[in-house]
Amino acid sequence: MNGVQFDDMHTIKDWDLLMTSKNIADPTVVTKYVQIEGRNGLLDLTGANDEVVYSNRVLTFNFDMFQDPDDWWNLKSKISSYLHGKRRKITLDVDSDFYYEGRCKISSFTNDTTVAHISITCDCEPYKMKKHETIIQKNVKPGDSFFLQNLSKTVMPIVESTGNIVFKFENAQFSISEHLESPDFMLKEGNNKIDIISGTGTLKFTYREGII
Repeated sequence: MNGVQFDDMHTIKDWDLLMTSKNIADPTVVTKYVQIEGRNGLLDLTGANDEVVYSNRVLTFNFDMFQDPDDWWNLKSKISSYLHGKRRKITLDVDSDFYYEGRCKISSFTNDTTVAHISITCDCEPYKMKKHETIIQKNVKPGDSFFLQNLSKTVMPIVESTGNIVFKFENAQFSISEHLESPDFMLKEGNNKIDIISGTGTLKFTYREGII
């Protein structure tokens, strides 16, 4: 199908809307330039902390209504009550492994003799997120190494352990006995290497990946 799921409501199954067009805009890069005296041009500090920052992105969906004209306004009211001003999780049928999240509004509603037209605009977070969390579980012992793969959004994983384990990530070591969430342990894009320093048991990493 070529529809959109807004939380629990689907544009085809629940509202019988025909999508005529959609626009999934890429988020704007948050740039930072500094003028330095005596230097030609501006110094580009965008992504100076090894990660580019983005502003929100806008999703726009245009639909036609082919119901009886007497039903147009009732249906429009139902859609507005559910969507307008509300924050929703948004899943496209054509990209159903990911979802966007943002605030929706009815940006226009018009009609001619035989068909009505409704446009829905959503102000969304920059990354689309995987529908299902990534879960990696490893039985580990000292000297083991493995990689955690991650898409482009930096993410803090939840780590659970069945033993007292120390592991190394980049230039830091982390001790865990049961549960760990740390802003110092953030997975970046690509392969993230984990080295087991001491301890045995099972490590479980849970995180949700995001991509532009």
